[in-house]
Formats: sequence, C-alpha cells, structure tokens
Amino acid sequence: MRILLVEDNPGDARLIQEMLRATPDVSVRHVDTLMAAVQAAQAETYDVILLDLSLPDSTGVETVLEMASEAPDMPIVVLTGLDDEERGIEAVQAGAQDYLVKSEIDSRLLLRAMRYARERYRVDEALRRSEQEYRSLIDDVFDTSMVAVLILDSDFTIVWMNEATEIYFGVEREELIGEDKRNLIDSKLKCIFADPDDYAARLLNAYTEGTFTDRFECHVLPEGERQDRWLEHWSQPIRDGMFKGGRIEQYTDITDRKVAEAAEQEQRRFAEALRLTAETLTSTLELDDVLDRILGNVEQVVPHDAANIVLIQGDEMHVERSRGGDVLKTQELLRGHSPLLKTPILKQMQTSKTPVMIDDLDGSSLHDLLRPSSEMRGYVGAPIVLLDEVIGFINIFGQKRNMFDAEAPKRLSAFASQAAVALQNARLFQRSQELATLQERQRIARELHDAVSQTLFSSQTMAEAALRQWSKNPERARSLFADVHRMLSSALAEMRILLLELRPAALTQIGLKQLFEQYLQATLSKQNIELLLHMSDIPPLPPDVQIALYRIVQEAVNNVTKHAKAKTITVTASPNSGGLQIVVQDDGEGFDLDDTKATSLGLEIMRERAGQIGATLTIDSKRGQGTRVIVNWTEIQAH
Repeated sequence: MRILLVEDNPGDARLIQEMLRATPDVSVRHVDTLMAAVQAAQAETYDVILLDLSLPDSTGVETVLEMASEAPDMPIVVLTGLDDEERGIEAVQAGAQDYLVKSEIDSRLLLRAMRYARERYRVDEALRRSEQEYRSLIDDVFDTSMVAVLILDSDFTIVWMNEATEIYFGVEREELIGEDKRNLIDSKLKCIFADPDDYAARLLNAYTEGTFTDRFECHVLPEGERQDRWLEHWSQPIRDGMFKGGRIEQYTDITDRKVAEAAEQEQRRFAEALRLTAETLTSTLELDDVLDRILGNVEQVVPHDAANIVLIQGDEMHVERSRGGDVLKTQELLRGHSPLLKTPILKQMQTSKTPVMIDDLDGSSLHDLLRPSSEMRGYVGAPIVLLDEVIGFINIFGQKRNMFDAEAPKRLSAFASQAAVALQNARLFQRSQELATLQERQRIARELHDAVSQTLFSSQTMAEAALRQWSKNPERARSLFADVHRMLSSALAEMRILLLELRPAALTQIGLKQLFEQYLQATLSKQNIELLLHMSDIPPLPPDVQIALYRIVQEAVNNVTKHAKAKTITVTASPNSGGLQIVVQDDGEGFDLDDTKATSLGLEIMRERAGQIGATLTIDSKRGQGTRVIVNWTEIQAH
C-alpha cells in the first residue's frame, strides 16, 4: 500500500512513519505542504493520503477540498489535533473517508483506518459510477425520444416501451406489453426485417447467454403505416434495480446515414464507371470501334435492356448502332434514314441540349421510329453535344414502366459528353487518314511525273537518236542504247519502289536485304553516289519492325541525298543477341547536332519510328566528318 503523508510537524511525521515502518508492503512518502502534496499526487498514484489540516499553505476544511479536487481518485484520511474533532467531522463531510486524532493514533488503528478508507472509497466510487450509468440510461430513454426503447424483466416479458418503438416496428403498444419477447420475435417481430433469421439469432443468443449484443444494423421493411427505415440495435442485461435480470434494448434510426452512404457508394461506382468508360473509349481511334464501345459501356453507367446511337447527317438522323430488342426491328432501324422533324423528342433534345426521360413509351413519338421493340416501355435519351452542336443522341430503353430513376438522365448525359469527345477524335483520325492517303497519292503522282515520266521521255529521245546514228555511227548508237538500258533499269527500280509505296503490305513480303537493295539502288543510281551494302543473314522480323526499319533507313538515305553532298553511303545490317543493328554511314559534310533543331533533317521522324518498335536511335555527326545513324532493336526491348 502506498501512502502519501502530508504533515508539516517533523515530530508527528516521524512518529507516523515509525508506526508504519514495521508493516510489510507499506511505503510512505512524506511532504510538508499542500502544494507539494498536489504535485506528488499528480506525478504518482497513492492508495491513501494522510492529510494534516494545519499546513503552512492551507488550513481547515479548505485543505481537504483542494486536495480532493486535485486528486479525485485517491481516498483521504484527515489527521487532527486533540481539540480538532469538529473539524475532522467537517472534513469527512467535505469528502474525506475518515479522520484520526493524532494523540490517539497507534499503528493498529492507523492501518485499519487506512484500509477501511481505501475500501469505502472503492465502494463509494462503484456506487457513484453505477448511479451515473443509471442516470445516463434514464436520460437516454426520456430525452432521446426518437430512440426506440424496450425494457424486459427477468422472464423476458416486455414491461415498458416508448412511442418510437411503435412507430419503427409498426406495432401497437398493447400488442407487445406483457408478452414474452422470445415468443414475439418468432411470431410477430422478425418478419418486419429484411434478414429475419439473422435478427432472431442475434437476439435469442444474447438472451440465452445473458450478454451484451454488439451493435448491428437491421433493415425494416415497409408495410401499411410502417416505413422503410434502417435501425441500429443495441441491448444489455439490467444488473440492478426493480428489473434486475432483465434487459434493455434500444433501436436508433440510422436511415439518413444509410441513404447518404448508399448515395456516396453509388456516386463512387458511377465515377469509376465513367473513368473506365473514358479509358475504353479513348483506347481506339477507329470510328466503328468507338460506336461499338459506346454501346458496350453505357450499360456500366445506366443499366437498361436495349440501346441505340443516332447520328445527325444534315437534317436527317440515322441509327448507327443498336443493341437489344427485336432483331428484325433493329435491322430495319439500321437501314433507314428519317427526318429529325418526325421525332419531336429528338428535335426537343437538339434544341434544348438536355436529356429526356419517359416513364411509359406507349403513345409517344418514339414508337415507330426508334423503339427497338414494342416491349420497351421506359426511355431515357441524351444529346451528344460537341462544341455546342448536337451531333447525335444516345437512347436507352427498359422493358418496365418507370424503370429509370431521376439520376439516369444526368448520368446518361455525362456519358454522352465522353462519347462526344471519343466520336470527335475518331472522326478527326478518320479525316487525317483520308488526308494522309490523299497526300501520299499526290506524292506518288509527283514521283511518277518527276522521276519515271522524265526518265522514260529521256529514254525515248535517246533511243530515237540512236536509231538515226545506227547506219552513220554504230559506235555512237551502241553508246546511246547503253544509256537507254541504264535509264530504263532505273525507271523499273523507281516503279518497284512506287508499287511498294502503294501496297505497304508488300514491304513485309520480301526480306530486309532485298528490300534495301531495291530501294537504295533506285535512289542512289540517279545521284552518282556509291553504295556499299553489307548485309548478314537476317532472320524474319515482325512486320511492324521490318516496316519501321525500312522507313528509318529510307529517311536517313533521303537526308544524305538532299543535304550531305556525299560520295559514298555504307549500310550495314547485322544480327546481335536477340535483335538487329543497322548502321547508315556517309562521307558527306556532316553537321553539328547542337546547332540542329530536333525536327530538322527528319531526325524527329526517325526517332518516333524507332520508339514505336522499342528500338534505340543514335546519331553521330561532326562537320566535315560525315554522319552515322545507328538503330538497335531487340525483341525483348520491343515487348
């Protein structure tokens, strides 16, 4: 037992310490002021405080009040003088557990007083806490009027319930008071919950074990005047009082919280669906794929039974994609074009740029033009708006009337906004492809005019001159015919290159070595540049890799012929561990890499093509020392 002795008289303090010295398991700390006592009690916990009422910094009952305030969890025994018994009684009334007259103290009396003080303090504290819990319980019952409360006696008979219980359970008080709650659970109460067996098992098990029940949620089903609501149940045994051995149960209405949680979860699911949809829609630029994916992903945003996409073409509309519904009707929809004016609902959305919801389609203007089948009843449509212009509509249908809730138009509209961006990207990509095709055709036409056509014209002129010289100067004629042969060979090589450009798939139908020979010979024969080609046996390459390598070498050679003023080009291709290295080197003027813009000389084009196949591109050049382009591709790196 740990004792805090607060005594300013050294003799009295020494006497008390001597009385306790021989007692085992008792330790004493001595202080001589109230301030020191407070500091000691705040630093450590003591089983009993022996407190003198006459201290240098405090006297009388105020000393007890101050000490009790600073050490509320420690029992106090007051020490008084011979003439201070009245003050000792006042001290007990002020909160001390006992008082002792110093002149009458012996070790036996002192120990008994301290032990009794400690035990009385524990009993009083337990009683105080019990009273607080009981008072809190009563306060909850009467002050929290919207918490349903039932009180059961030791036989589990319902002896009291409040009005909130009647409201939540939809049962009159007279039907429950005086009845055994265990029987009521099976006969009348569990059926009002969405999970009746779980509810019954939790309560009956707690009754049998006589234990607290963990808080659990239970869903009340609506019927008659009983509303749909969520309750949180909690119950515990009654330990004391007139209903000792019974139980108290309470049900707190948590409907608002559950609705908010459900709304938050639904919003998260919707946001996640939109995110996944955005990823899916933007993962392709092919228009047909985008249309298919729009229909495939709208189900994640707003569940439905059928859907279609309508795009506007001038003053007409056309169903581009349809899913669900009657097959024959769907085929008919996909074949037809209809004026927008024939569908007032779509015209309304085009004007207002806002979605529309119809609970029952029977009798609506969508019946013949857009509805995938006569079985569809519910409808939600949203305009696809791009740059403040409606370019189409997404329409979804349900087989049940009132199938869609108030959030469906908002969600479909959000999805339509994403679809608009995806459609625009696909259209721009399609137009860029068409423009690229047109530009490529124009380039090939120029090549035919500038290269092949001029070569053939020159060959024809030289052949006619050779015929005229044949009889007069055979040697000159033979020389002219040799030039004609060389020029026709060059024209033939040019034609082969143009055929390859017209049929890109042909770039992968021959080996890389043969491809380089055909291209380089045709390109360099007109430039008076010597070609040195060093090609090892190259294994077959993936089509995209072969095309990319061909284009990189093509661009490098073009740069040499246009800018380098070179006399020799050396192309070396050699396999290495798991891949291929290609080096294009010339003896031209070279250039300073630091002074060259990233896009000059087609360098950026070559880097992009290398990156597409996972290859590395290195360019080494100095003025007066030529240029070397090195491409390293490995199969592992490509994957």
